[in-house]
Amino acid sequence: MKLILAISLFIMLFSWLIIVSYVYKQQISKMVGMVIAMTLAMVVGLGVGSLAAMLFPSSFFEITMLSMLIGGFVGVTVGFPYAIVAILDGLISGFMGGMMGTMLGAMIALENQNQLLHIIGLICVGIFFLVYLLQLSEIKSISTRVRLLMQPSLYFVLICLFLYSFHDYSFERSVKEEAHKVHEHVEEIVIHADDYHFSPEKIEVSQNEEVTFTLVNDGLEEHDFEIKELGYHLHAMPNDSNSQAVTFTKPGIYEVLCTLPGHKEAGMAATVVVVES
Repeated sequence: MKLILAISLFIMLFSWLIIVSYVYKQQISKMVGMVIAMTLAMVVGLGVGSLAAMLFPSSFFEITMLSMLIGGFVGVTVGFPYAIVAILDGLISGFMGGMMGTMLGAMIALENQNQLLHIIGLICVGIFFLVYLLQLSEIKSISTRVRLLMQPSLYFVLICLFLYSFHDYSFERSVKEEAHKVHEHVEEIVIHADDYHFSPEKIEVSQNEEVTFTLVNDGLEEHDFEIKELGYHLHAMPNDSNSQAVTFTKPGIYEVLCTLPGHKEAGMAATVVVVES
């Protein structure tokens, strides 16, 4: 219930800014409109991408594309009342925000996901409030029909309600419970990464069996573990680890690579052999 309230308030705060942009488009300069389009597209793309990547870690490619599209759509929608430049800048910013948000959500360690979500939520609504103040600074004549929308104190109260409901919902508890279920029912395979080598280099799993890969970085550089055919991606900094579950629905041989520049060429590759069940 708390999560539904938080999502509803987030949508309300964002819609508030959109309505003000359209109602007072004649008073807001094209330059400010461009800044608003870029800012909102980037922030929404970042937030949606991060949350989606944590909720659906096994669908990295699909989530990335969807987050980029949502961010781009926001940029086009916000920039539309002003100029084609605002639309283009908003579109590109939305694409970048969605892509970066998905990468951030996929790379963050499981135990830090709760903190990341709360930080991103705080950043999003904080930027919303700054954008709202920017809009107010541009508007000289307030329409009586939408006077309610021009109340900073009311907008701030809604932000406080969002922060209360969002903070009260414990993502940390949900993540830990899910992690417990995964480790209780799913086979875990630990992959050690050093500079520049995976161990083991050959992994055998059964078709339709859910497994959890844990990437342990024993090297001095950051490494990742990517199965391109599945859109599966793990990332770990030096002396850190990261885990994610995946199910291989088709038998065959899957190539695993470290996608960081030069690592593949240095021989950092492995294979996963999926045996038909």
